[in-house]
Amino acid sequence: MEPVSFRDEVVTLVVDVGVGTTDILGYTGDPDYSPRTVQPSRTSTLAQRVLEMNHPPRLAMIGLPMGGGPLTKAIKRLMKEGTRVYAEPEAALTLHNDPDVLRDMDNLEIVENPLNHVLPTDPVLHTYDFDPNHLRENLERWGTDPYEVETVIACVQDHGYSPGYESARKHRFEELFARALRPAGARLEDMLYRNPPENFPRLNAAHTLAQAVGARRTVTADSKIPVAMLGRVDSNADTLLVIDHGTGHTTAFLIEDDRILGVYEHHTRLLDRDKLLDHLKRFVEGDLTTEEVYRDGGHGAINVSPMDWDDVEDIVSTGPKREEFEVGRKPETVPDHMMPAYGPAMYLGV
Repeated sequence: MEPVSFRDEVVTLVVDVGVGTTDILGYTGDPDYSPRTVQPSRTSTLAQRVLEMNHPPRLAMIGLPMGGGPLTKAIKRLMKEGTRVYAEPEAALTLHNDPDVLRDMDNLEIVENPLNHVLPTDPVLHTYDFDPNHLRENLERWGTDPYEVETVIACVQDHGYSPGYESARKHRFEELFARALRPAGARLEDMLYRNPPENFPRLNAAHTLAQAVGARRTVTADSKIPVAMLGRVDSNADTLLVIDHGTGHTTAFLIEDDRILGVYEHHTRLLDRDKLLDHLKRFVEGDLTTEEVYRDGGHGAINVSPMDWDDVEDIVSTGPKREEFEVGRKPETVPDHMMPAYGPAMYLGV
């Protein structure tokens, strides 16, 4: 079969790892000629594999920290049923970021070489969020030499290791968002990491994997919104509310003149349309606190420059759950000036 041919070579490769899917987009400079693929996320495929196992006595985990979610639930179920899990230190962080919590888990043993503790017939899980070799194959199939790609951007969500915090939720929101926004907001670029914070192991693992693709530059992001917004071309709108309705999290950024003024984040499963709309209005107007969102099961809300709800000029909804909430414009009516130059056009529904 002949390789797919595109008019221009890929200049930026974006990998967005979600709970249900991994979206890969090769941005050429023209969204109409930018190849993309969507595939099941590794956490979902590994979780399905674990759920289909017939009570193995032993299981090995080898690799890097990756998104837990369905996989963590499936492995914990096996351990509860009596399966002994032997995990490398890095791979074990898939189950929890806190080493103390890991040490207290029944039927989990953290060892340097799990293969020394299992039989050849025992199952082995290789943990990573995406395979750099697979990304390189995609680029070559799209007619691009991986070494000629300007930038690889990997987007993964990480709660991080949070000693001294009440919970990982508070740690994530404070360290990744609130601290960056105080006192006067943050540049969009401030949410992209060339060197991810040390206490966020999944971000660092994704950065390592992305570097292995071989592009000239590697960037890691926890939220895909700044990645998409960096490419916004000239716009008449000064103030924008961009909402990502993800499978796991709903995140909203209040943006004015390419500066992030506020961030709101909650768990999607705990929201309905009325609650979300109430939260977003109070978030924009400065009446919603991090503590209220946290006590409701979410992460937090910070807005360093409150304004009237009616002062928001553009509201853009994106993400797989956007149609369930219908907050903001429908994707097909997003104005052209929202076209993202870094490549993830599917993030904004174009």
